[in-house]
Amino acid sequence: MTEAHVGHTHLFPGARVRVDGLTAPRPCGLRLRFADGEETAAEVLVSEAGEAALAVEAYTTRAGTRLPARTWTVREHGADDGGLTLRLGPPLP
Repeated sequence: MTEAHVGHTHLFPGARVRVDGLTAPRPCGLRLRFADGEETAAEVLVSEAGEAALAVEAYTTRAGTRLPARTWTVREHGADDGGLTLRLGPPLP
């Protein structure tokens, strides 16, 4: 499973998710690690039109806050030598 990292304990519009080893969004499963050390499963989704989204399973922060499963739009993305950075947009309803 591909590793991904978030510099915060939760996701929000504008948050950046670093996906190791990818150069462009493509459908794949992720192990998403948050800044507090907690992890959850996630999946990069790509529509036929090429629009990306990030589906994230429910998880609990180390402080005990429970966050529901959500699918986030991807506002923008960019690649460099080490991987792909996704900048999140608003969650889908």
